[in-house]
Amino acid sequence: MIRPYLPLLAALGAAACSPQVRDVSYFEANPEVTAKVVADCTAGTHRGAECANARAAASSLRRDQRLETYRKNF
Repeated sequence: MIRPYLPLLAALGAAACSPQVRDVSYFEANPEVTAKVVADCTAGTHRGAECANARAAASSLRRDQRLETYRKNF
Protein backbone atom coordinates (compact mmCIF):
# COMPACT_ATOMS: atom_id res chain seq x y z
CA MET A 1 0.00 0.00 0.00
CA ILE A 2 2.78 2.48 0.84
CA ARG A 3 4.95 1.35 -2.08
CA PRO A 4 3.28 3.59 -4.74
CA TYR A 5 3.76 6.65 -2.53
CA LEU A 6 7.39 5.96 -1.67
CA PRO A 7 8.91 8.02 -4.55
CA LEU A 8 6.62 10.93 -3.72
CA LEU A 9 7.57 10.80 -0.06
CA ALA A 10 11.27 10.65 -0.95
CA ALA A 11 10.94 13.68 -3.26
CA LEU A 12 9.08 15.67 -0.62
CA GLY A 13 11.69 14.78 1.96
CA ALA A 14 14.53 15.89 -0.30
CA ALA A 15 12.73 19.15 -1.14
CA ALA A 16 12.17 19.91 2.53
CA CYS A 17 15.90 19.58 3.22
CA SER A 18 17.08 21.82 0.41
CA PRO A 19 17.91 25.41 1.45
CA GLN A 20 15.68 28.22 0.29
CA VAL A 21 17.08 30.37 -2.52
CA ARG A 22 18.06 33.83 -1.28
CA ASP A 23 16.61 36.69 -3.33
CA VAL A 24 18.17 39.86 -4.73
CA SER A 25 17.07 42.02 -1.79
CA TYR A 26 18.90 39.70 0.62
CA PHE A 27 22.10 40.03 -1.39
CA GLU A 28 21.71 43.81 -1.65
CA ALA A 29 21.47 44.00 2.14
CA ASN A 30 24.51 41.72 2.62
CA PRO A 31 27.32 42.82 0.28
CA GLU A 32 29.90 40.51 1.92
CA VAL A 33 27.75 37.46 1.23
CA THR A 34 27.11 38.76 -2.30
CA ALA A 35 30.83 38.97 -3.05
CA LYS A 36 31.44 35.46 -1.74
CA VAL A 37 28.56 33.90 -3.68
CA VAL A 38 29.56 35.69 -6.91
CA ALA A 39 33.15 34.46 -6.45
CA ASP A 40 31.92 30.91 -5.81
CA CYS A 41 29.67 31.07 -8.88
CA THR A 42 32.56 32.28 -11.02
CA ALA A 43 34.74 29.45 -9.68
CA GLY A 44 31.96 26.96 -10.41
CA THR A 45 31.48 25.79 -6.83
CA HIS A 46 28.06 27.42 -6.51
CA ARG A 47 25.24 27.12 -9.04
CA GLY A 48 21.59 27.83 -9.51
CA ALA A 49 19.23 30.73 -9.06
CA GLU A 50 21.33 32.22 -6.27
CA CYS A 51 24.10 32.95 -8.78
CA ALA A 52 21.75 35.06 -10.90
CA ASN A 53 20.36 36.79 -7.82
CA ALA A 54 23.81 37.52 -6.40
CA ARG A 55 25.05 38.88 -9.74
CA ALA A 56 21.98 41.11 -10.07
CA ALA A 57 22.53 42.43 -6.55
CA ALA A 58 26.23 43.03 -7.22
CA SER A 59 25.31 44.99 -10.32
CA SER A 60 22.78 47.01 -8.36
CA LEU A 61 25.31 47.71 -5.60
CA ARG A 62 27.91 48.89 -8.15
CA ARG A 63 25.30 51.13 -9.78
CA ASP A 64 24.36 52.67 -6.43
CA GLN A 65 28.01 53.21 -5.60
CA ARG A 66 28.65 54.96 -8.95
CA LEU A 67 25.57 57.14 -8.45
CA GLU A 68 26.69 58.11 -4.95
CA THR A 69 30.17 59.01 -6.27
CA TYR A 70 28.57 61.11 -9.00
CA ARG A 71 26.38 62.95 -6.48
CA LYS A 72 29.36 63.75 -4.27
CA ASN A 73 31.35 65.16 -7.19
CA PHE A 74 28.57 67.13 -8.79
